[in-house]
Amino acid sequence: MQERPQLLSALDLLRKGGAFAAEVLLTRTEWLEQTGSRSPVTASEAVGWEVRGWKAGGATGFGSAPTLQAAVDQALRMLGSAAPDPFAGPADRQDVRTAGLSTSDRRYSAIEQADRIELLELSERAFDKSGAKSAASVRLGGLRYRQERVHRSWASSRGADLSDSSTTFSLSGAAQFDDGRSIRQELASRHFSDVASLPFGLDLRRRAEPLTKRLAGAVPDRPLLIEPRAMAEFARALAPAFAADHSGFIHRMITSGVPATRTFEPLRLAPPLLHMTDDAGLHSGLYTVAFDDRSVTPVPLTLLREGVIGAQCHSPETARADGTRATGHVRNGKIQPSNLVIRPGSRTRNMIRAEVGELLVLDAPPFLNLDTGRLEGPAQVLHVRDGETVGFYEVAFDIGLLDFFAGVVEFASDQERHIGVDTPTGVWDRVRTTL
Repeated sequence: MQERPQLLSALDLLRKGGAFAAEVLLTRTEWLEQTGSRSPVTASEAVGWEVRGWKAGGATGFGSAPTLQAAVDQALRMLGSAAPDPFAGPADRQDVRTAGLSTSDRRYSAIEQADRIELLELSERAFDKSGAKSAASVRLGGLRYRQERVHRSWASSRGADLSDSSTTFSLSGAAQFDDGRSIRQELASRHFSDVASLPFGLDLRRRAEPLTKRLAGAVPDRPLLIEPRAMAEFARALAPAFAADHSGFIHRMITSGVPATRTFEPLRLAPPLLHMTDDAGLHSGLYTVAFDDRSVTPVPLTLLREGVIGAQCHSPETARADGTRATGHVRNGKIQPSNLVIRPGSRTRNMIRAEVGELLVLDAPPFLNLDTGRLEGPAQVLHVRDGETVGFYEVAFDIGLLDFFAGVVEFASDQERHIGVDTPTGVWDRVRTTL
């Protein structure tokens, strides 16, 4: 490992500063970005150091900076005034498997500028061509390609050292409407071929077209479909509440139960058909890692076990406080969820849509307030009749998650992967909204 002398130097500096135990993480990141097919490509790189030192009794010093000396100085200053913490200390040593996760594209260095330009041009042409016969004025804005390679090296005073590399490719853009509205969309994968093979521009245009026809009047009282892209955005917004150090509504349910006005059993968030897992070891997953920033091998977790709150994501410190083990979810100094999987049902999306007939389709979820556990604010809901989208309603959500989840009646068997979430279409038997 090329960085080993620097890592050992960091550990030595921390020990000389009074730490009896220490960990150090070095992250090197390089990336390329291009906005639109005609703009120049920009390239950059960054180095980040994270160091931790502990005194007897658990007093902890933490430093994060672009240079080793700055990070060590920051950690030692913090260590000098830190209070004892019985749960603090280095992570336990574990066996880490770094092969077979498919998190790095071997073609990264072979991808040429012509490949990037072709990808951007295809998206631009597909967006414009698919809307050529439409009278609606929708523009493609902010189309951006990014590729990134990250190499991490980790070492501790316990004699362990680890390293891994990963790549990420993404394509994002927005459809912009004349009235000032816009919708954003993103593709992201560990592999260039995944992003290059999907019709980003065409998908974005098809999503935008129905949102040019605003409907007036009362929203019909029909079943609501949340298709995989919107379900993924919703799951990604909900997942941080399962971090053990998060102080929001999930934490309150775990520590004190649901409000007395509810008839659900404690910890039940949704009906039994909603089952959601977190798996940072998922093959080729967007958030897959061999080890987290504390060297912990990720553990698959069941966040919602048939509607009931299950496991939480833990750091070494929160795990000790809770009498369990660390789960491998520390990234960038925080406990963060990883790849999410929502269990599918038994019937296809087409079967469900044909049976339901007239329905509503949520384009994107409203804001989810993780402190109060409420869906709040505006959203756009499509009205579909006889298989044709007739337009959209602008609605305002103001509903608690317990009430919202009470309306879910089915999940389709089809699954798609969006932003690190494998999810099917969800079907709700009407949702109360305020216009």
